[in-house]
This record gives sequence, C-alpha cells and structure tokens, in this order.
Amino acid sequence: MHMSWRRGTIAAVAALAFSLPATAETLSVSQYGLVNADLPWAIALKKGFFKDEGVNIERIIPGQGGGTALRNMLASDLPYGVVATSAALAGIRAGIELKIVNTVSDNIGEIALVVLPDSPLRSIKDLAGKKIAITSPKSTSEWMTRMALNKHGLTAEIVPAGGFAPALTALGQHAVDAAPLNDPGLTQKADKYRVLFAYADEIPRVTWLVGITTSQFMAKEPAKLRGILKAYRRAVDFLYANRDEATRIYGEVWELPADEAKRLLPKYFDMPGEWTHGEFYKNGLETMSQAEMLIGNTDKPIDWKAIVDQSLLPEDLRRPL
Repeated sequence: MHMSWRRGTIAAVAALAFSLPATAETLSVSQYGLVNADLPWAIALKKGFFKDEGVNIERIIPGQGGGTALRNMLASDLPYGVVATSAALAGIRAGIELKIVNTVSDNIGEIALVVLPDSPLRSIKDLAGKKIAITSPKSTSEWMTRMALNKHGLTAEIVPAGGFAPALTALGQHAVDAAPLNDPGLTQKADKYRVLFAYADEIPRVTWLVGITTSQFMAKEPAKLRGILKAYRRAVDFLYANRDEATRIYGEVWELPADEAKRLLPKYFDMPGEWTHGEFYKNGLETMSQAEMLIGNTDKPIDWKAIVDQSLLPEDLRRPL
C-alpha cells in the first residue's frame, strides 16, 4: 500500500512538472523601442519565434544604452543581451568574461549631423573650427564625429551635451553649430533641422550593435543561445518578406501612429546591414576597432578572434575574421 502510494505520488509530481510552463525569461536589448535596428527582436517576440525555438522569452527590457544594457543582461535570468559594441568591449576590459556571438546591425544610417535651417554650413567641410555637440564623452556620437572629421582632414571643437535632447537644445541656443539626431526625430523634425550629412555616408559599414553572453552561460546553455539566434534570424527574414506587418509591429512597439510608421520605416529596408542575420563582416569590425582607438579606449587594434565566438551561428553565417 505504501509503495503504491509512493509510486502514485511520484507519477503525479512528474506529470505536474511536465505540465508547468517553463520559467518566463526576459531579454535585455539596448535602446529597444527607440533604435530601428532592434526591430527584429520585436518581431521575434510578437510572432512567437522564440517559443518556436524552445526559448520562453516573454518580455524585452529596453536598456538605455552604454553600460545600462550590459548591467541589465548580467542581472537577468537570461545572460544574453544586445548592446553597443563599445559597451561590450568596455565590459571585457573591466574583466567580465563575455563573448560576442552575433551582430545585429552594421549600418548607422539612423544618425545624422544636423544644423539649423538658416545655418551657413552646407557640407562637412564647413565644420572646420566649428563647435559640434555630441551626447557624451566616448559615446557613439563622439567616435562617429571624429571619424568623419578625420576622413576629411578637419578639426573642430567637440562639446559633450549630455544626450540627444540637450545637444539639440544647445544647437537651438546657438551654443554649438551642429548636433547629432536620430530617427524618429530625424524624420519627424525635418522642418526644424537640416541634415548636414548622414554618418552612414561617411562610415558605410561598422559593427556597432551586437549580441553578447557570458562564457559560463555559453558553456552551460548553448542550445538555448542557438534557439535565440535562430529566432532572430527568422525575424530578419520575416521583416524583409512581410514589410507591411513588420511596419505594423514597428508602430506598435515604437508607439507611433500607423501613418507615421509607414513614413519612417521604408528607407531602412534599402540600407545594407541595417539588420544583419547575425553574421560578422571583417570591414565592419575593423571600423569599430578604429573607432575605439580614436576615442582612446585602446592603443592597438582589437583582437576580434579572442572575443568573437561564431560557434553558435549556423555554418552559412560564419565568416573569417
């Protein structure tokens, strides 16, 4: 009788365990809902691609960029996240055992340097000796600006403003001559600011947004990580094949009216590398290495082979570094 009861209890517990849903997990994605490069993650969540691959991601945490997204990932029950490449490199320099396992975007087409409509500045060459606002020291806006100036042999005064909004305030007050602006503001405020140049025109390809994980989690849960990357790749394919629905999801997650989403998103479909499938491109990594040296984060080229691990990517996406 006792043995029969025990067997019945074990069977009931086992049945309950199999019936319980997997623990819901959260995914940390830098600037989610703000940066258009993050759109495939929204699609993967909305279309159920994560669950199709056996990963129970039910929520995405929108890290505010820089170290915030990295800290969110490390504190999460799912130590995989999407961060700026510069943030990943900063974490590695700080001694965190991280691996970069996929790319998310190789195109910085969302950001432009703008001036006021009545500004006498007409091209990048007119910036010589002028004041240019950036968001913060060693930010993406700083290395992009310095790289663009260097390309044309120019020098200018770089002024940290504390963010995109403060940079535009400084521009409006004539405290600086130019400031960075990204979408949706770039499109929404076209009557208030004039684009001097798009950074992507000066820096065609740079690996600026990547997926990272810890070395420990990579060794422990490679199947789960592969599932995340498969769901992401599927979302990128869906985005290009189903542009109307992708635009609808974009408007929903980015909290934009439908007509505005339709006005904003189409241009990004034609930007090479805006959404990668996860693959690495040597020229994009080399540009990022130059950027890190330009703002003083390193005094030598980055050894990408030591920190990039492509083993989670399918064979057709692996590239020589």
